[in-house]
Amino acid sequence: MQEEPALFRRFPRLRDVLLHVALGEWPTPVERMRELEEAHGLPGFYVKRDDLSSKAYGGNKVRKLEFVLADALARKCDGVMTMGAAGSNHVLATAIHGKSLGLSTTALLFDQTCAEYVRRNLLMDYRSGVRMVWAHSIPLIPLAFLREMTGARLRGERLYWLGPGGSSPLGCLGYVNAGLELAEQVEEGVLPEPGFVVTAMGTHGTSAGLWLGLRLSGLRSRVVGVAVVETAYCNAALWARLVNRTAALLNRLDPGIRAPQAGPSDLVYIANELGRGYAHLTPADVKAVREARELEGLQLEGTYTGKALAAALEMGRGLSGDESVLFVNTYNSVDFSPQIAGTDYRLLSKPFHRFFEMPCRALEYEM
Repeated sequence: MQEEPALFRRFPRLRDVLLHVALGEWPTPVERMRELEEAHGLPGFYVKRDDLSSKAYGGNKVRKLEFVLADALARKCDGVMTMGAAGSNHVLATAIHGKSLGLSTTALLFDQTCAEYVRRNLLMDYRSGVRMVWAHSIPLIPLAFLREMTGARLRGERLYWLGPGGSSPLGCLGYVNAGLELAEQVEEGVLPEPGFVVTAMGTHGTSAGLWLGLRLSGLRSRVVGVAVVETAYCNAALWARLVNRTAALLNRLDPGIRAPQAGPSDLVYIANELGRGYAHLTPADVKAVREARELEGLQLEGTYTGKALAAALEMGRGLSGDESVLFVNTYNSVDFSPQIAGTDYRLLSKPFHRFFEMPCRALEYEM
């Protein structure tokens, strides 16, 4: 089902000034997780199923791409260049949805802990026609960017730069839309107004957009950002900066919106689920992934959603009465196994072979 974005229903003037392409199926459902409630003694625990946002590739990136890929098309670009860790979900989502619109994808990829999902995503990147560029590490991304952008210009190609996670102010509008969509579901009685809305936080876009959408809708729910990236790249100050840039964009598009500003204290920031760092698993993370699968039939992973669910469960145990927690499942639930079956990893360029020849991260097979 494809409905008009809640953002346009709430602010009709945006229809005339904001570009948008339909990629997802909205609204994504909200479900009560009664088995987890019983197992942990929680008063009210819900999940927003953004993993079901698209049959082509789900998860949280779809909402962002509806706005940024529309902008790329309007600028007459031939493709998108973006960046991420080797197993980036953002890169794969951009490739799959970009391809459906006739846009190629160039990905600047850097090293990370090896995991099964990294292997799956790399093979699917290859099958999706991604130009995979090994940048090795984050500090070397600018050099790879200059090299690839220069090469594209010499070939007569125009590339649209899309930063990490698609978390530009334009991309954040996808989750402003999600916050407004959630408010409609509360009004319809699908769930009570949550005390806390919990999501994994890496490049801040999902949590930043949600906060704005919830505030614009009049909901008082607190947004909880569970850090999955080191503090230098992921913190409440950077989050507030992105919120305020997104608010400025909305107010510029329609001065009547009067989107509010945020400060770092407006985010409930949780960093203690990170463990040893990005893509490293923790016992609580692994347990949350296992329980979600066994008790609720939810497919999560350990880098983002497992850590966010572990934090949400811990938060829920501290509530009482009619308070509730909403966990936003930002993972993609589409199974690519049939598409990558039999694909030889040696078809990838040499720097990516290492992810198939080294052991996977600790605890990977306990999930």
